[in-house]
Amino acid sequence: MPNAAATLRAHLRHALEGAGVPSADATLTAEALVDAELEGQASQGLSRFPEMLGRLQSGSINPRPRMIMDGTGAVRRLDADNGLGQVAGARALDLAMGLAREHGTGLVGVRGSNHLGALDYQVRRAAAEGLIAVAFSNTPPAMAPPGTATRYLGTNPIAAAFPTQGEPMVVDMGTSQVARGRVVEAQRAGRSIPEGWAVDGQGRPTTDPSAALGGAMVPMGGDKGFALALMVEMLAAALPGAAIGPQVGDRFKSPTNFGHAFWVIDPGAVAPGFEARAQAVADDLHRMGARVPGDRRRDERARREREGVEVPAPLRLELEQVLGQTLEEAPS
Repeated sequence: MPNAAATLRAHLRHALEGAGVPSADATLTAEALVDAELEGQASQGLSRFPEMLGRLQSGSINPRPRMIMDGTGAVRRLDADNGLGQVAGARALDLAMGLAREHGTGLVGVRGSNHLGALDYQVRRAAAEGLIAVAFSNTPPAMAPPGTATRYLGTNPIAAAFPTQGEPMVVDMGTSQVARGRVVEAQRAGRSIPEGWAVDGQGRPTTDPSAALGGAMVPMGGDKGFALALMVEMLAAALPGAAIGPQVGDRFKSPTNFGHAFWVIDPGAVAPGFEARAQAVADDLHRMGARVPGDRRRDERARREREGVEVPAPLRLELEQVLGQTLEEAPS
């Protein structure tokens, strides 16, 4: 049976607060996770919660971080103090937006963070305020350089949001052929994966999700995808001094030291009329019968807000075990 988004948010928020997360941070994190679920990005949504809650309870994520900022001019660095990635991302983006209003542009790098989740949740907030935002994050090693079988870089996502006179254009993509979370979903559901998504530990193409998780994801577009992932690693990790490649910590046992980067631009500081020009591009694409990046996720969010969120049975059982009650009940 579908679950109302508001009830899911309340369950997650209540559990996070019970693990010591301040109310405002718990609300933001629950909102980000359910938003990903509403948009059909299940690999960044509710499936992340049991691990997140367990790490908070074990102390391997700091529920009340003391985030410290340094830097000068339009450039800053935020040390997330091993806090929740969603919280670190929101604070860094807020800082970058403030810098963009003051200087025309702002760049904030983050070190000492954890998994950030769906990047579009962050960058959409900037577009809603008439700003352009570009975001990068590194992730644990999951992708091998072409021609090898050794994981070195993560699936390192890139996102960007552009304001228009209507709905913003929002790009959000990983640099692997598909998100690793989709392989985890297939393993949980007991189904195979398409060939071309991943290789096994010997570098051979595989349709077995367990073999894929023991092997490596395939970069999108081969060498070009890996080059994009390397670019993200340099900007999101090497620049702010976060962990790089195999240095990223085991997310089950230790601080991960993920890195993120947020670049925000005030388009009015460059040339007036950006939103009208962006709207013209969106209108051209729609007249051609094409989707504008962000359309599908926005439509899916609206549908699931109306009809509820379907939670697969295995994930439902896992969530109800960590929450200690059914998803239909009010949190207690």
